[in-house]
Amino acid sequence: MRAFIIGNGKSLLSKDLDLIVGQPSYACNRINLIYPLTEWRPSVYCHVESFAPNVPYIQQNIDSRITCWIGEHFEKEITGNVKWIKDCHHHLYNFDSPEVPDEWHMPQPCTFGGTVNYMMQRAVLDGFDELILLGCDLEYRDRKPSHFDKNYEHGGEQPAFYASRNAFYGHVQGINWIRRKGKNVRIYNATRGGLLELWPRVELADYV
Repeated sequence: MRAFIIGNGKSLLSKDLDLIVGQPSYACNRINLIYPLTEWRPSVYCHVESFAPNVPYIQQNIDSRITCWIGEHFEKEITGNVKWIKDCHHHLYNFDSPEVPDEWHMPQPCTFGGTVNYMMQRAVLDGFDELILLGCDLEYRDRKPSHFDKNYEHGGEQPAFYASRNAFYGHVQGINWIRRKGKNVRIYNATRGGLLELWPRVELADYV
């Protein structure tokens, strides 16, 4: 079964999301900023990071029609129909910390490296064995827009050095888990450009 994993990079276009309306898809963080431009809505919304000022925009994404997975550290602040992500604390560390595992520690998904990493694991746990990545640019920039909407940045972002490398290492975790566990999970990258070359590149139009 196939699912789409939607990042929030600058390459993300509403016309690409129009192509996957009705398809299983996972999205995160401030994805609601693109909703006025498309009929598409994700099947699953996720948010892992524990940065407190994120609460208002997380709440804006809570929708009873969408399965919502939120880090349990927000349990006292977020209301609505939500499932809670068990906190393994790995989202608190950077890629160069000895505390970070070098592969996913399923069946509890690893929260390291940003919410895209979590969404990939969530999709596998939900039974999907083919994942198509979209908008996963890994082109973070300090004090400059790094996402699909100029209003996305909120002033609490990680330094670009760590944001990009943490996200990259999350994909390395996935590759290691698939290879070491012998899992039949296929992951492809349909992002327009960007720096993520760990997964085979594909054209989105060939998968819709």
